[in-house]
Amino acid sequence: MTANYAAETHGTELILKNEAATAHHVSEMSLNITKFSAIDEHGNEHFIIDFPGQNPVTLKGIASGNFIRSKSVLSLPEGKYKAFRFYTAGWGNQFIYRDGVAESANSFNRLDFQIENGFTVEEGNAPEVKLWFDFSPYQWKRHFKPLTDLFMGSKSQKPRLANSFGN
Repeated sequence: MTANYAAETHGTELILKNEAATAHHVSEMSLNITKFSAIDEHGNEHFIIDFPGQNPVTLKGIASGNFIRSKSVLSLPEGKYKAFRFYTAGWGNQFIYRDGVAESANSFNRLDFQIENGFTVEEGNAPEVKLWFDFSPYQWKRHFKPLTDLFMGSKSQKPRLANSFGN
């Protein structure tokens, strides 16, 4: 009896986009995720996994080289999916913009991410899925922000994403 250790182990790679995050140049999100679901082509929501909601998960853009690996996505019923939805706790959520400014994101109870070109779950899919987030890359000048803040003093700003994501 021989074992085949060269079995296919690569996963399907999905690019996730959020229009409000793109429009406001979000580069990173720290989300206290409580539930995770997929939206099929008919608009039906399928829950994938529940999170304990105790430690924020950091989502970074493609340029960072970071992604989230999931085997749970493949437990979905066969079909075509157009989006993933992340439900968040009312604390521990933050958006970080391309200029390095961080802002609380506790007012959103969920965020939807469109799956670029959709995703089909079918018999014999890859063993895992890699989720890449299409966020704005950081600007190089963000490294100088602490220095410029020191000379310019702090200015109060209105939140950039107030009511942009909806609930």
